[in-house]
Amino acid sequence: MGNAVLPGASHLPSWRIDGIVLTVLLHMGPVEFLYYWLHRALHHHYLYSRYHSHHHSSVVTEPITSVIHPFAEHIMYFILFAIPLLTMVFTGTASMAAILGYITYIDFMNNMGHCNIELVPKRVFHILPPLKYLMYTPS
Repeated sequence: MGNAVLPGASHLPSWRIDGIVLTVLLHMGPVEFLYYWLHRALHHHYLYSRYHSHHHSSVVTEPITSVIHPFAEHIMYFILFAIPLLTMVFTGTASMAAILGYITYIDFMNNMGHCNIELVPKRVFHILPPLKYLMYTPS
């Protein structure tokens, strides 16, 4: 079935380092940049009061809070996080590890950022500043 949608999907390799590197670079670069500005725009009074305030209505955040958004926000996030995946597909660098790894990573980071637990101490981010482009934490 996947081969009908994406010709060659049945021959998708398990692992390709170039696709994984491309995914990491795209996430750390344009995806994080666009996510920052999208999220900042959602905190503008006009959009916040109409869309994003629902997400912040949780008294105590927990992992399920990470997916409590109006439909329009879900679509925006879907498009945003599809950038690395679609780039891998269109450049022929996709692999099962990169696709499944990125989807798992996005879900895990999103949930971790809303769980009220600091799994990684803040000092680690001072020692390794680029880590902030790969990890999402409650603080």
